[in-house]
Amino acid sequence: MTSRLAPALALALLLAAGVADAQTAPARIRPEVASGAMNEYNYSLSDDGRTAVFARSEADFRRAKIMVAERRNGAWTAPEPIAFSDDRWRDSDPWLTPDGRTLLFVSDRPTPSRPDRHDLDIWRSVKRDGVWQTPEHLGHVVNGVGEELGPELHDGRLYFATARKSGMGGLDVYAAEVTADGFAKPALLPAPINSAASESDFTLSRDGRTALFWRMVDGQGRIHMSRRTGDAWSEPVPLNAAVNAGRFNFTPALSRDGKRLTFASDRPREGQPEGMADLYQVVFADAL
Repeated sequence: MTSRLAPALALALLLAAGVADAQTAPARIRPEVASGAMNEYNYSLSDDGRTAVFARSEADFRRAKIMVAERRNGAWTAPEPIAFSDDRWRDSDPWLTPDGRTLLFVSDRPTPSRPDRHDLDIWRSVKRDGVWQTPEHLGHVVNGVGEELGPELHDGRLYFATARKSGMGGLDVYAAEVTADGFAKPALLPAPINSAASESDFTLSRDGRTALFWRMVDGQGRIHMSRRTGDAWSEPVPLNAAVNAGRFNFTPALSRDGKRLTFASDRPREGQPEGMADLYQVVFADAL
């Protein structure tokens, strides 16, 4: 097997039946594809299984890039930086809409009103004729003067995390309603989702009844879960120790059927520099 074909085959195996179906503990995503010697996180897969994205960066999330692989003619391409990547800017926290046609992400690329900016704002790119188009800034109703992180769109609401004076402490999760001409002013999610600690990487199951996000607890990022009954959310509880085994466990994502959880963790492993994150997957029922 050539070195060029090995990553594509490994990705195909990963995205087929799912690497974690028979696992009782988190399994690292195929080393040939993602979990190498760099930070990898924010895995997202389109519903049709034809587009996969994740973020890759150096230590401390420097030089972050969005990696993308496409299923073409029955085979997966090796992951490569997305078409609009530019070494001058950081692109991170990718999330695909279920149809695989729109990508939300954060970037410190300049805007006309802030050509010298260095913080992360939310951007969007649309795929047309198989090509990811020039990113569009989501505007200053959503984006503030600080950093925005982890954007996702669920049921007409844009969720993201940011640290603002209106928050409860550190990073907090906000939601902005989609309007005819953009987005409404973001609103802080109330307790128990937010707290005096930092919360980020908020995601929802397809039925909207399960929320996952990380919360900083005793200096460690731990993935938490909350269940919704009516309009009320239960007190978030951390997933089990097998999931929250690193100092920083983050970017949770549920599969379309809700049976598998993918997340990033900086748990130690041989050959991985300290503090660098890998992508892991586990049967969701085994994470509780």
